[in-house]
Formats: sequence, C-alpha cells, structure tokens
Amino acid sequence: MIINQYSKLKAKIRPSIPASFRFSPLIILEILLAVFAIIFIFPAVFVLLNSFKSDAQIVLNPISLPETWNFQNYINAWNQINFPKVLANTFIITFFSTVGIILVSSMAAYILARTKTKLSWIIYLLFTFSLVVPFQTFMIPLVQTAKEFNLQNIWGIIPIYIGLGCPMAVFMYHGFIKTIPVEIEESAAIDGASRIRIFYYLVFPLLKPLTATIAILDVLWIWNDFLLPLIILPKQSTLQLAQFGFFSLFKRQYSLAMASLVLSASPIVIFYLMMQKYIVKGVSAGAIKG
Repeated sequence: MIINQYSKLKAKIRPSIPASFRFSPLIILEILLAVFAIIFIFPAVFVLLNSFKSDAQIVLNPISLPETWNFQNYINAWNQINFPKVLANTFIITFFSTVGIILVSSMAAYILARTKTKLSWIIYLLFTFSLVVPFQTFMIPLVQTAKEFNLQNIWGIIPIYIGLGCPMAVFMYHGFIKTIPVEIEESAAIDGASRIRIFYYLVFPLLKPLTATIAILDVLWIWNDFLLPLIILPKQSTLQLAQFGFFSLFKRQYSLAMASLVLSASPIVIFYLMMQKYIVKGVSAGAIKG
C-alpha cells in the first residue's frame, strides 16, 4: 500500500515531457536520412560553386562561395570543347544504343521466357553469366574486333553498347514476362494474331514500367561512360572525352572542367528527374520470378 502511494506521488512530481520533444525511431531515421542526403548532394553543390571561380580560387579555397560569379567559364568551356558537336555525338550514341538495347533484349527475353526447352534455358544462363564477367577481361579483344570491323566511330560503337547492355536487360525482362499470364497470349493467338503482333501490341505495352527503368539505367550508364569511348573512339568525340582534355601533364583547367561538368550533366539530370518515378516500380517488378 505504501509502495503504491509512493509511486503515484512520484508520478505527479515528475515533469511530463511534451509529445513534440519525444524522440521516436522515425524521427531519428529522418535525421539520419537528411544527413546522408546532404552528404550525397555535396559533390554536386561543390562542382556548381567551383564552376564560377577562377583556378586560383579553387586551389586556395575550394569549399567557399565564389568571390565573383564568373559566367565566362561556361562560355570558354563551351567553345573549347565544341560543346554542340560533342553533345550531338553523345546524344546519338546514347539514344540509339538505349533503343537498341530495349528492342533486342525485350524480344529475346520474350522468346526465352515462352520457349520451354533446354536450349532456351542455356541461352538465358549465358546471358546471366555474362553479367559477372568484368569488362577489363575482354577489353583488348573488343578493341581488336572493333578495328577489324571498322567500328571505331560514332555509329560503330552503338552495336557494342547494345551487346554490353543486353544481358542485364534480358535478365530483368525475363523475370517480368514470366509473371504475365500465358492465357492472354493464347486468346490473341486464337483470334489469329501472329507472334510478333502479340508481342508488340499485347506484351510490350505491359512492360512499360520496366522499360522505363531500363531506359533510365542505360541512359545514365552510356551518357557518363568514359572507358569504352576512350578505347574505341577518336579523341574528344563525346562529352566525357572532351572534358578529359582539360587535364594534361602540364595544365589543369579546374574552372573550365567544373563548368563543362555542369553543362554535360544538366540534360541527364533533367531526364532522370522526369523518369525517376518508374525506377522503384520497374526494378521491383523485374525482380519477381514466376
């Protein structure tokens, strides 16, 4: 009895903590996510601020605000790398490579998913096995093959990108197509639709979320790729190769390099922001196995 009275008296004396000041696991998680967001966005802010500085200001104090906002860096970078030309080359490579990857891999995955034979399963395993093969292991033979078939140009590198990008796309499409009921295709076949018509008018529209995801991933990869154009294409053919020209043995043009990075990243950032809503939906759908 005495213990119960003491507990009630202690509860009355103890000041109550307002609900707004109580830390819950959700609030702690939000704080951590905000910290990580600041860490991840810092490099972009760093590049943007330094794109308005001179080389001396970047070397002396790279994390400070610009003393004067120098827009001349963008004009000089635009002229020095011939931005319209290299932008057009990068766009051609990225667009046609991504379209080729989507068309080839979707059709291949559809046939492999609907053909229940050992051969189709072996071909699918070869596609998935190529995902774990490092690019450096076949880099030299690839360069020799490209030279023999005269693929060392803007249009010649496109089939190389298609070949490198298809394994991942086939893997994702294959898992998604297996979740589509076969009865839908059988009904269309009874009505007289051919296999090609069934795929393009019935199956392919159902692949829209996954297609958007694959397009985003491949566009980001091809647009920002440096190694493959470096070993295949002539110098300063794409944006990444042109930006490499700001750094040489005796010269470091940091200000122009930062400005060119902002120019080259702007189109791809806009594209990503427009398409990002499909990423989680498409990746989760492609991971489902039937």
